[in-house]
Amino acid sequence: MWVEELDNGKFKYFERYTEPYSEKVKRVSVTLESDSGRAKNKAVKILADRIDEKLKNYNRSDMRFDELYKEWFIYYKMHVKRTSWTKVPKMMKHINKVIPGDTLIRNIDEELIQKIVEEMYTFGTLSLNYTKQTKTTLSVMLNYAQQKKYISNNPALLVKIQPKKSEEEKRRKQMDEKYLDQKEVKVILDHVRKRNSRSLHAYIAEFLYLTGLRYGELQALQIKNYDGESIRVNGTLDYSFLKMAEAVKTAPKNVYSNRIVELSDRAKEILNQVIADNTFRQGEQAPDNYIFTSNRGTPLSLHSFNAILHKVEEELSFEKKLSSHIFRHSHVSLLSELNVPLKAIMERVGHSDANTTLSIYNHVTKKAKKQVINKLNSL
Repeated sequence: MWVEELDNGKFKYFERYTEPYSEKVKRVSVTLESDSGRAKNKAVKILADRIDEKLKNYNRSDMRFDELYKEWFIYYKMHVKRTSWTKVPKMMKHINKVIPGDTLIRNIDEELIQKIVEEMYTFGTLSLNYTKQTKTTLSVMLNYAQQKKYISNNPALLVKIQPKKSEEEKRRKQMDEKYLDQKEVKVILDHVRKRNSRSLHAYIAEFLYLTGLRYGELQALQIKNYDGESIRVNGTLDYSFLKMAEAVKTAPKNVYSNRIVELSDRAKEILNQVIADNTFRQGEQAPDNYIFTSNRGTPLSLHSFNAILHKVEEELSFEKKLSSHIFRHSHVSLLSELNVPLKAIMERVGHSDANTTLSIYNHVTKKAKKQVINKLNSL
């Protein structure tokens, strides 16, 4: 610190510090009435506080993990859908078993994150996918800390999850159960159509199978999104913690989800019939009206749709677990069997990540190759 006497008789105290971004030396100052020992001590404290204020956004490695989570979670909720951020608190319970809230974030390393993986999956009972999602959530949080200059690197990026030996066979079996073949779809639809009270459920199941839409995208379809030949998928329905009558159409899952889906003749028949049924029950349909609605005039909830599928599963003693999403995977499987290029399938179903599409695509291709060999052997 140094001091300079001013023309007005006062004294200006200066101190230097290095600004982290540019690494340039800068200075702060304060003007006091005298250069006495007491004034100098006061200047030292004031200048130190001012430097700390300048640097507080650069040096936060002493931040606690619970403080980081609180700050990050507010930011995260502003950038993702409710269905995404509502899962985080439950994941944090698993993370906090290994990384307590009072842990300094500078001390979080690969070993701690690896321990989370081991407790959840390697030596635990939780699934590989859920463990991956939890690790990814932690990685997103630490990436935020790195961007804010709170830490210098993200240790989660270096942690890999090694699948168990039994995982490959389990995943192969799960992949078989992820989608339905054409015969299975026909059996299910024929059974659902046996009851008039399930007619809407049958239309929805078949439409999902023919288009590959996510259920939320189907719920959000409005009259104005259908031009007679194709549908514009431009949103999803968000009704977390809300009643269906209070549901809100929000932006789609990602930018790739915003798309136009060309319709087959049967898919167009379904839409035209459902719209006609709605007109008969509710009167003339406005452009903003949702298409797949229940007798109450609101979109059919996912819970109601899946509840019927679960009953059908029991009634048919079906081996595969039925849900809305199985029809989306079945659509990918159907297009794979028809030799539609992978990129075209991804664009149609709105996949941003090729892994999901590719896993089904490759699985169907392998099965097709095996069938070829079986047919050749039978000659």
